[in-house]
Amino acid sequence: MPRAQRTIEDGAMNIDSEIRNFQDLSSIDKSRFLAHFMYELTLEARNFYGHGGEHVMDPEKLRFINEVQHRVTRFIEQILIDDPARSTDDVMLRLLLAPRKEKAIEGLMHAAYSRTIQALG
Repeated sequence: MPRAQRTIEDGAMNIDSEIRNFQDLSSIDKSRFLAHFMYELTLEARNFYGHGGEHVMDPEKLRFINEVQHRVTRFIEQILIDDPARSTDDVMLRLLLAPRKEKAIEGLMHAAYSRTIQALG
């Protein structure tokens, strides 16, 4: 079964499998994958502020998304410059996919990740 179908249809994310799939990618493909994930995450962030961006409806979730964006952009840069000090792939994927007490956050992270898999196949 293709990765995108497995991730979405099963309703549960196999984090170890996703880590292995990510580790098998080239550096440029890892960067491309994470850049697309960040695009998808910005779409999720739109749910937390009002029309025109003038009224923030859920500042905690918006701040969480901003922090993830911060870490992922730095990780992409570190991949591209082959920085030996960067976190391991499994640490980054666990940041994105780990179960969370706040199920709304877990859901938006998994939704963005699943759409990334669908888009990039």
